Amino acid sequence: MAKTEIDANGSGLKSLIGSLKARAKRTAGHYRKEDTGITPEEWPRDAEVELIESLVREKARRVTGGDSSQQWKGCREFAQAIRDSRNPTVSREHFGTEEAQRRYERAEADFFDGIALWADSTMDYVTYLSALAVETATKLRILFLAANPSDRTRLRLDRELRDIREELATAGYRERFDLQARGAVRAKDMVRALLELEPAYVHFSGHGTADGAICVEASDGTSHEIDPDALAALFAAAGEKVRCVLLNACFSENQALAIARHVPFVIGMRTTISDEAAIAFATGFYRALGAGKGVPVAFELGIVELKLFGIAEHETPVIVQCP
Repeated sequence: MAKTEIDANGSGLKSLIGSLKARAKRTAGHYRKEDTGITPEEWPRDAEVELIESLVREKARRVTGGDSSQQWKGCREFAQAIRDSRNPTVSREHFGTEEAQRRYERAEADFFDGIALWADSTMDYVTYLSALAVETATKLRILFLAANPSDRTRLRLDRELRDIREELATAGYRERFDLQARGAVRAKDMVRALLELEPAYVHFSGHGTADGAICVEASDGTSHEIDPDALAALFAAAGEKVRCVLLNACFSENQALAIARHVPFVIGMRTTISDEAAIAFATGFYRALGAGKGVPVAFELGIVELKLFGIAEHETPVIVQCP
């Protein structure tokens, strides 16, 4: 089963689990000859049982995947034990009709009791998923887009991404950010990522041309140029939540001017910029962002990073603010 999707309150799923638990206990009572008043139409449906079982097993995968919550240890064994309780030996040839029927009813009662236990076991997991949804919804997502076409000079985009990750991972406000990276991007990959991730910050790292285009990859890995008006149109249509765009590419000032009609802050480069300078500027920028600084201050600290390391390109980056 795929990872469970759940909203921030999880109320619908919790209500379903509560109802299933109550009906499972009444169904177990029915098989014990208790007067529970439940009808077959109210018995837990297979789809409901499968949902609860999948949640229990998903808890187990979280633990084996590195989750430190030891309270969920053994969930897989628990799920299998409940499932196995429904498959006892009830052969009429071995036990006779009456004994086989008694064993069958006892197994069904145990199974539905187990479903009720499953329901109890999943409530804390649903609460966990709800909290996770809230945390994810409140994080500021940074989308790192990289393109290194085969017909252009190779850039150290992997090092740039590594250094940005390190700065954010050690930052005082690291829990505030969610860094997502997409490599070897084509034009359609950029559109998909903006629509899917709805980032607050977009970082493009790659080549730019003297006439103001940025270079993404074509289907064969060579360059595909995107002019300023096209990229600005993309952010106008799909960049509603974007706060800042950083174009870490040569000659990207014209792109920045065009995009700034639709995005509060855009950073571009006035002329060519070396790998060393691009990486140093990005490092200083994200260090400041991770420390809780706003975009203008982070921009200035990116410039400071260049000056501190004696990189003579500190006048290359430019910041443009939406009018």
